[in-house]
Amino acid sequence: MQISIALPASVIGITDDLRVKTFRAGLVGRAAAIFMVDEIIIYLDDYSKESLSNQRVFSKLLEYMVVPQYLRKIVFKKEEELRFAGLLPPLKIPSHTVPSSLKQLPPKSFRLAAVVGKSDKKIVLEAGLEKRLIAPIPEPSLKANPGDVVLIMVEDPTRLKASIVDPSNPPFYLGYHVSSPRATLGALLKKADGVKIGTSKYGELFWKRIKELKRLIAKTSRAMIVFGSPSMGIREILARENILVDEVFDIVVNTVGEQGTETVRTEEAIYITLPLLTSLIRSYLEV
Repeated sequence: MQISIALPASVIGITDDLRVKTFRAGLVGRAAAIFMVDEIIIYLDDYSKESLSNQRVFSKLLEYMVVPQYLRKIVFKKEEELRFAGLLPPLKIPSHTVPSSLKQLPPKSFRLAAVVGKSDKKIVLEAGLEKRLIAPIPEPSLKANPGDVVLIMVEDPTRLKASIVDPSNPPFYLGYHVSSPRATLGALLKKADGVKIGTSKYGELFWKRIKELKRLIAKTSRAMIVFGSPSMGIREILARENILVDEVFDIVVNTVGEQGTETVRTEEAIYITLPLLTSLIRSYLEV
């Protein structure tokens, strides 16, 4: 089951301070990694320059987080959006905690690498080790051009021999993919497939909808969990597009229940919601 979360660009747009934007993006990235989310979708609040700018910054920060530290200087240039990237918390997912020395690397081990060179017969890979690795040209279906980050198997560390493998069935969690479509929530949901789960304080309590959620999840291989903005819930966001929640969501649930605060921030809602829904989706939570 592929799990996606969708949230608005304005999650980091409550301030113009890039430090605060960076901190808030870090909270989202950590939550996604903790609960092994496959995709983070950043949708537009509207088509204003501010929303487009927040989407760009948010996406860039999340992308930076998910790339292993040993590849960041290759993948990213010095950019204004990353000026305070040092504030981002480390993810420490399996793809980030691989050995850093050839001597510690067992044969047939997996890791992420960056393509730094390519000829007709071979590919040169930077994998965060003392020396670069060499791999044969992979099948055409596997993208491996200079600048790409690829999943590799280190066949023989002593001979610097590796091969590029299909990342669709990885040996461990590689982190999330970031999508930033030029679309508002309504436009995003109308094109999305799989089960679409809305989160709202106006939804029925999660515990009362577990069986229905389980039934919906069993029919598909993809689940999208959607969150509102710091100032508006999904009902209000869709109302601006003259769309009702029932028209675009398969189900809308309240994962908080009775709350002591007037509002629940988006980043707080993510940490509350993901353990419940991901446990249900992955069948850790029995009905």
